[in-house]
Formats: sequence, C-alpha cells, structure tokens
Amino acid sequence: MPYATTDELEVYYETHGEGRPLVLLHGGGGNHLAWWQQVPHFQDRYQVITIDFPGYGLSRSKNGEYDNAQYADAILAVLDHAGIDRAMTLSQSAGSYGSLRLAVTHPERVTGAIMASNLSPVGDEISELDDIGRAAARKLPVKDFLLLKEFQQKEPEKVFLFFQIGSINTTGPGRPTPSRNSVKNSIPVQQIRDAINAGVHITFLQGTADVMMHPPAYDRLRELLPEANVHMVEGAPHSDYWENPERFNSVVDTILDRVYPPQG
Repeated sequence: MPYATTDELEVYYETHGEGRPLVLLHGGGGNHLAWWQQVPHFQDRYQVITIDFPGYGLSRSKNGEYDNAQYADAILAVLDHAGIDRAMTLSQSAGSYGSLRLAVTHPERVTGAIMASNLSPVGDEISELDDIGRAAARKLPVKDFLLLKEFQQKEPEKVFLFFQIGSINTTGPGRPTPSRNSVKNSIPVQQIRDAINAGVHITFLQGTADVMMHPPAYDRLRELLPEANVHMVEGAPHSDYWENPERFNSVVDTILDRVYPPQG
C-alpha cells in the first residue's frame, strides 16, 4: 500500500491504469473507496490516482489534528511520491478545498481542476452566497442533503454502502474527530484568474437538483470570473457521482476530451 509522507502527514493513495494522470479527490463523507464507479470508467484512458485526505480512510495527520488546509499538501505529496509533474484533478464537494488551493498555489503542478458541488473555498462574496444554500441544507438530516430521497427509496443498498464507506473515517460528517475549515472563503477570485492565466483549466461543475446549491452564487461567479467554466447539469444532485455515475462520468468525459484528452 503506497503512502506519501511529509513531516505532518501520512497520505494513502492508489494508482489504477496508465496514461495522463487524473487525480480523484473525495468529499467530506468519502475516501478513496467512494470512486468505485469512476475508477473502472477512467482507468482505460488515464492513470487514475485516488487519495485519502488526512483523517479519511487510511490517511492521518501525525499530530492527530485535522484541517482542510492539509488537503493541498496531501495532493502535492502524492504527486511527488508518484513522480507526477502535472496532473488533472477531479474533486467532489469538500475535495475542492484541496484542488482549488493547489491550483492557485502550485499552478505548475495542475493541468486543470474540475470541482463538483462546492464554491465554499472561493472568496469575494462567492462563499457567502454559496453558504445561503448550505445553511438551508444543514437543517436537513445528513442523509437528505447528501442523497436525494428518491434515490434513498430506490437504492437502499447503495445508500447503506455510501455510509459504510464513510464510517471508516476519523473525521468528516458524523465522525468522532472534528476538522477545521480554514480554507473556506480564503481564495480570492484574482488568484483563480492568475492560475487560469498560468494555464490551469478551471471548471465548476454543479447539479441543479443539489439541495445545497444557491443559484445567485453561480450567477455572481460568472460575472466575477468569466475566464472559468461553470457547467450546470440539469437534475443532478449533490452526489451525482454516486447516484448517477453514468451521467456524471459522461459529463466529466466531455470536459476532459476538450481540455485533457488521452495521449497516444
């Protein structure tokens, strides 16, 4: 089992397939196992790397404290350990804290970042607007803002698996150890623009059926950052990668084929 280590972190990761590197970054309720419906799809064309952020799955912080500011360091450690100079990242929900921060701090290591279902890291009023939708969703049971009720009724086995995967985490929703959210609202729009100008492709991917979504946040993002791609998926929920993997994978394929096609 490969681990990338730093002075503070032990980061578990896996590599599947061959080709241009594509790093999959899980959300707050997941870990590397969450991508079981994506890895088989992408590994035929890409070198797919799945990571456990510190406090999730098999990764840990050596001092036992957790903060999403560690996520970018964890990704960078894995890229270094795996000998990868530059990669594309695909993140879901909380994974964007790591992918977006890495893109703006180390644009030379990131070809592009596709970030699904989270604007919370973005400053300049975007995070505040986004939090209006998240505040409403927080009134719901965790299960109901992560997964659509219709899906819960139709796919009880996959709902059970979803939460079983999260149960091995140290931190995250419903887990015993808290994690700080210091990256929230911390990345100015100008820094994202600078990363784009440095050659990093940025896509914010959002489903219209996500109970956390606040549409004015995306409207304002388009105004402030027209250089980025804002891709809306009609009818997609917060965890579309889990509930509708064929649709999610197809949408990601469309983006990758345009900005990061397989080589050879």
